[in-house]
Amino acid sequence: MKFRSLMAMGLMASSVACGSGASTGGLDADRVYSIALTSGAEVPAPKPTTASGAALILVYPDRIEFQLQASNITAITMAHIHSGAPGVAGPIVVTLFQPASPTGAINGLFASGSLSAGSLPQGVTVASLTSLLASGNAYVNVHTSANPLGEIRGQVQ
Repeated sequence: MKFRSLMAMGLMASSVACGSGASTGGLDADRVYSIALTSGAEVPAPKPTTASGAALILVYPDRIEFQLQASNITAITMAHIHSGAPGVAGPIVVTLFQPASPTGAINGLFASGSLSAGSLPQGVTVASLTSLLASGNAYVNVHTSANPLGEIRGQVQ
């Protein structure tokens, strides 16, 4: 799978007719989510940070593709999609990024991939994850060494 830059995808996502499968620019996603990741959305509040980021999630009938980018963040240990309403910490549903050791300084794209039947954890299907994302009760969370419970977060809406 080959991704375009997050910014280009974000601009293209704004022209997608979400939910209909119709698209422009070659995208054929059923749904596109562009999510701002901030420390202010994190629960519980992290140690002071200037980190921010963005997540792009593209939902297709047979897979879910994603890109994660961040700025002014160091020592990322993992990133997930969690189940939880705004302002509520919830359980991990899927892991999006988990390096063997914490990253160095990040200012840009740090993860991209595709989630399909063969790569999802037991008990999670593309259909169940698609429903969770559409419910508004899912969020993307980026964890670091300094903030192991999460440094930046964004609700999927």
